[in-house]
Amino acid sequence: SFPTRRSSDLQLSTSGPGIALFSPGMTTGIPEGSNFLMEEFVRPEDIGRHVRAGDVTAFCTGSPGNYHLRFLGGYPDEETGGEYPVALRLGVEIRGGEIWVTDLFWLSDFPKSCPPDQVVKLPDGFYHVTVLTRKPESGRWGDDQTILIYLQPLPEMPQLMWQGAPLLLPSEEW
Repeated sequence: SFPTRRSSDLQLSTSGPGIALFSPGMTTGIPEGSNFLMEEFVRPEDIGRHVRAGDVTAFCTGSPGNYHLRFLGGYPDEETGGEYPVALRLGVEIRGGEIWVTDLFWLSDFPKSCPPDQVVKLPDGFYHVTVLTRKPESGRWGDDQTILIYLQPLPEMPQLMWQGAPLLLPSEEW
């Protein structure tokens, strides 16, 4: 089972402008090698539809870069929210006991395998996903940026309002 606090940490270098999260058990209908990014995940309304469904969820980081992702259980406390003021609330459904964490560009050649250091083991079910970050000390987004990802189990998929791509940036940088 997923621990309440500190869980999986992983490093992810991206060449694209975002990070995708999905459970391979939710994407069995997507053919290996298909260009899911351009066929199903490029128009804002399509991105929003997938994010609301929780099958393939993603967020825009604003730039390629090196990211330190820390996966935690539950919801962030008020102090953590103050330290990491840029936040998003998403949802995801897990089937098959794991979630894959990939560069958004991987969706252009849809993977049917994932490096073990980019896989987080979780019980099947629905999750609220709270994503928090802050600008790195260098002042450059993506420069060894820490992103906290909290996963809270839910009895059903949360109702999300996303109509387009979720942006993990302060609103003044949109």
